Amino acid sequence: MIKSDATMIDTTEKAVKKFENIKESIKGIYDILKITLPSDNDIYFQMARDNIFTLYQNLLDLILNDNDVKQVSKKLKNSEINAEIPLGDF
Repeated sequence: MIKSDATMIDTTEKAVKKFENIKESIKGIYDILKITLPSDNDIYFQMARDNIFTLYQNLLDLILNDNDVKQVSKKLKNSEINAEIPLGDF
């Protein structure tokens, strides 16, 4: 099925909006972390900051490699990858 130019533009705009939302969410997590553990010398702050940075870097790497995105999408659709993240009682 061939998508029309309008459909592709709409899809692209939605993808860009989702990416912007992800960036804002990651920044929000970092801001909350800075409020909760404000010391750069705190080991937990440093570990959390490193995890946030790694999350963003991996997200960018995944998005920038079209083939990777297709493979991950296919595996998610086929339930080969579990998309749930255990967050305790959340």
